Amino acid sequence: MALGAGTLAAVAPASAAPVGCRPTYPYSGAVTTYCSGGTGEHRAVCLYRDGQTVLKNFGAWVPTTASSCTWCPPASMIGGNVETRG
Repeated sequence: MALGAGTLAAVAPASAAPVGCRPTYPYSGAVTTYCSGGTGEHRAVCLYRDGQTVLKNFGAWVPTTASSCTWCPPASMIGGNVETRG
């Protein structure tokens, strides 16, 4: 009598990455981010230049319904964006 090998498959919970994310610039040198939906986390990223080197400052990882904020030296700031995970 032959026995078949059974396999167990784990089903991962459904998730949706953060959506509706956008950076805002409330004052010189600041980047604030907010995501309107999904799950996971996001954080603000501020880009600035030190000579020929581009550097980044990061805000805290927060859930989609919260805001993340970070700061760069205003005279050196070249932009900002949102990083997401999950």
